[in-house]
Amino acid sequence: MSGLSTFRLDPRSGVGIAVQIRTRIAFLIADGELAPGDRLPPVRDLARHLGVNVNTVRSAYTKLDADGLVRTRHGVGTVVLAAGVESPHTGALSLGVNTVAVLIGGLNPFYLSLLRGIEDVAAEQGTLVLVTDTRDSPTLAEAMLPRLIARGVDGIVAVSVGGIATGQEPDRENGGRVPPIVYVDQPDRTGHVLLFDAHGAGYAATRHLREHGYEKIGIVTAPLSWPNVREVYEGYVQAVEEADGRLSPALVVEVGEFTVDAGRAGLERLLELPDPPSAVFAAGETLALGVLQEARSRGIDVPADLAITGYTDSPAAALVAPPLTMVSVPAREIGIQAMQTLAELIRGKKLRTRRKVLDVELVVRESCGSHWLRPFEGSNDEAG
Repeated sequence: MSGLSTFRLDPRSGVGIAVQIRTRIAFLIADGELAPGDRLPPVRDLARHLGVNVNTVRSAYTKLDADGLVRTRHGVGTVVLAAGVESPHTGALSLGVNTVAVLIGGLNPFYLSLLRGIEDVAAEQGTLVLVTDTRDSPTLAEAMLPRLIARGVDGIVAVSVGGIATGQEPDRENGGRVPPIVYVDQPDRTGHVLLFDAHGAGYAATRHLREHGYEKIGIVTAPLSWPNVREVYEGYVQAVEEADGRLSPALVVEVGEFTVDAGRAGLERLLELPDPPSAVFAAGETLALGVLQEARSRGIDVPADLAITGYTDSPAAALVAPPLTMVSVPAREIGIQAMQTLAELIRGKKLRTRRKVLDVELVVRESCGSHWLRPFEGSNDEAG
C-alpha cells in the first residue's frame, strides 16, 4: 500500500472519511510517492485496512477519478495517471481556509522579520501561512511548487528562491491552475516582484570602506550564480572600480552557503593571499559574523588591522565586539508589502506596479572606526 500503509483516519477532525482518504492519496500523488502507472489498493482491501465501509473508499476513488488523478478500469483496477492525462483537472485540493505558502531560502535570521511582516498582514485577513524551507536549493524550491498547488494554496510568496520556470507554466486553457505568486529578493523574475536595493547595498558598504582610506577590499560572498547575490557583488565592483579602476579576482571569495563557518572559511582564504586585504565586505549577515569570529581567533584587531562591513543588518551585528557596520534592509516592510500584494492578486485585482525596489540604509558602527549613521537612498517603483 506504499504511503497508505501508515495512514490513519481521524474521526475527530470534522473532515469526512471519504475526503480524508481522497486527500491523502492526492498528496501522495503530488509528492511523487505514488507515480503514474501505480495501482491503488483494491477498494475492499483499503476499506478493511482502514476499518471503513467499502462504499466510503469507493466514493473517494470516484472523486479522485473525477479530479483526473486516477482512472478505474474493469479488470485493471485504479491506476494513477500522469499529469494532464485524460482529464483537464489538476487535482488541487482546498484546505478549507484562505491559505498562502511562503518559500524561504533557509532557516536564516534574515527571514524572521520578513516572516513577521507576512504574518501580521495574514493575521488581519484570517489567512493561514505555510512556511517551507528550500535550503537555498532552486531545485528543491521548484519541486515544492506542484506539491503546494496540489494542496490548494490560494497564493505563494517566494523569497530569494523558487517560482514557476519559464516554459513550465500550467496550461490554463486546459484547466491548469497556478495561484498568484509574489517574488521577493529575486531580481531575475518577471511578474510581481519586490526587491531590496541590493546593488546599492554592495556599493554603499564598499564605498564607505574606501572613504575611510581602505584601498584593498576583499569580499566574501555566496555563489555569484544566485541573482540576488550577484546584484550585491556588482555594487561592490562599482565602488572598487570608481576608486581605482581595477578589480582583483583574488579578492573575491565565493562560499557555498550563508553560515558563520562559511564566513570564517572565506576570511581564511583571503588571509592566505600574499598581499591580503585591509578590509572585507561580507555579503551576508552570518558571513560577516564569521569573518569577525575568524579575525578574533587569529588575534587580528578589528578595525585597527582589518575593517569589516556586511549585508544585511541584524540585532546580533550590534551586540558583537566591535559592533559591525552593516547595510540594513526593510525586511519586515517588504514582508508586509508582499502579503498585501498577494492578497489583492488573490481577490483578482489587476495591479499596475509589478516591480518595486525598497531603499536600504548603511548603519555605521565600530568595525570601520566610525560612529555615525548615514542613509543610502536607492531607486523606487518601476511600473510595468
